Amino acid sequence: MITATLISALCIATPAQLNERLPKDAIPAYAVDALDYALLDVEDENRVKAGLPMRFAISTNVSITPASHGIWERLENGQYRWTYRVTCENSMSMNLGFGRYSMPISGTMVIMNRDINCHIRPFTSADNKDHGELWTPIIPSNNATIEIVVDAVDKRALVRGIEITSINAGYRGFKNGEDRGGSGSCNIDVVCSQGNNWWDEIPSVGVYTLNGYLTCTGALINNTAQDGTPYFLTANHCGVTSSSDSSIVVYWNHQNSYCRAPGSGDSGGNGNGSFSQFTSGSTMRATRSYTDFTLTELSSTPNSSYEVSYSGWSRASSASVGAGIHHPSTAEKRISFPDYISASGEYWNVNWSEGTTEPGSSGSPLYDGNHRIVGQLCCGSAACGNDSNDYYGRSMYNSWTGSSGSSLGSWLDPLGTGQTTLDTYNPGALPIGACCIGTSGSCIQIREANCLAGGGTWMGADSDCTLCEPEPTCESDINGDGYTNVSDLLGIVSEWGNNGSSPADVNGDGYVGVADILAVIEGWGPC
Repeated sequence: MITATLISALCIATPAQLNERLPKDAIPAYAVDALDYALLDVEDENRVKAGLPMRFAISTNVSITPASHGIWERLENGQYRWTYRVTCENSMSMNLGFGRYSMPISGTMVIMNRDINCHIRPFTSADNKDHGELWTPIIPSNNATIEIVVDAVDKRALVRGIEITSINAGYRGFKNGEDRGGSGSCNIDVVCSQGNNWWDEIPSVGVYTLNGYLTCTGALINNTAQDGTPYFLTANHCGVTSSSDSSIVVYWNHQNSYCRAPGSGDSGGNGNGSFSQFTSGSTMRATRSYTDFTLTELSSTPNSSYEVSYSGWSRASSASVGAGIHHPSTAEKRISFPDYISASGEYWNVNWSEGTTEPGSSGSPLYDGNHRIVGQLCCGSAACGNDSNDYYGRSMYNSWTGSSGSSLGSWLDPLGTGQTTLDTYNPGALPIGACCIGTSGSCIQIREANCLAGGGTWMGADSDCTLCEPEPTCESDINGDGYTNVSDLLGIVSEWGNNGSSPADVNGDGYVGVADILAVIEGWGPC
């Protein structure tokens, strides 16, 4: 069951239409086969043993166009609306791959859940890319409704320009509400105090899907031109190739709004991070299995409102202890701290003192003590409950030179400076401020977009956490005038002996008496 809380984190309210929508049962549908969860669990165990990237969905190849499927309606304003549904009776989410996507200027597409009460942001001609594809974020439902509205003059162009080629039925991850979407409880939320010094780098890390059914982690990485080119570093074994690169969907600022105590049941369950900020599509630039890296360039720069950053890097042969930032099992962003990092051939050997990694963390960046990327997660068996090592590809050191298709240097040093280190780039140098979490006084110092994405209340640039402290209570001020004085003593006298609920019961023992007079005397003066 998908709860209302999870739905609100994954999509937004569906806007009203000029004409009423058709009843769900009146919309034609394509149903993919039901999922065999027991079989999938066995297959996934074998995938982990084989070192394959985490799978979260099952893909079905199709060919669905507005000419061959769905239903057309003419709206009151003269526009046309095409509607179609895709379903899987027992899936936990759905996402779609459009092998052909060329939306006319007048066209708008929304993809909605079963109850048509939430949708992914509208897709328009602005989403047309050179590679001609579009891969969507997930919808937290076993039923996705596709709706396209277009001017009459563009109807024929739409029919030629749109084809759904992949229906992907999700069975785990992405906070599905069935205990198949959380991560290990020993993990540390990035909003915990341990992450306070890493907020320049945290916004660069994102969880992504590939081909609609695989998932890994990666990070935006800076280049010597510091021009915000959206290079995204991940692992070679995650499967990004020149034929799959366009299917990437990266989610930004997916983190919990408050610190869940490591080791608690809360930390091991579903968080409340949002999937509403995403970037779709990329072009692979370089990859190499030797150090297990892939560098791909996203098809568009992430929206400036996401306030992403571009992590720096170091080509040094050794690395001081820093941190790993990752998305275990598609869950909210976590941070882990090693007790040592040692070089061994093409890999960094890493052992964790706090936190860990999991399937889905693959491709995530390893930082040195100077907050610079030195590699990306390849493999290992670390998990909550063991002290096993992880291994990160030493891509910055071992794969810097060579052909442009198998090395990093020509992409990350386009100016040919030869420099061996580069710091993190934060476009606009956006200010830090207090982010209030809930009403208990919890607070972290982060940027506005990162705060709002996690459900916090941002108190403004350069604000401090004292603004998040709850208002002090003044129980002895019975009449609420801001002072504890004679009038409050008289209030106790007037209620003397009352054993019911009363403001005069200052100490809350259920009886108005001498103890309450003593409490008023102790609180005497202004509140």
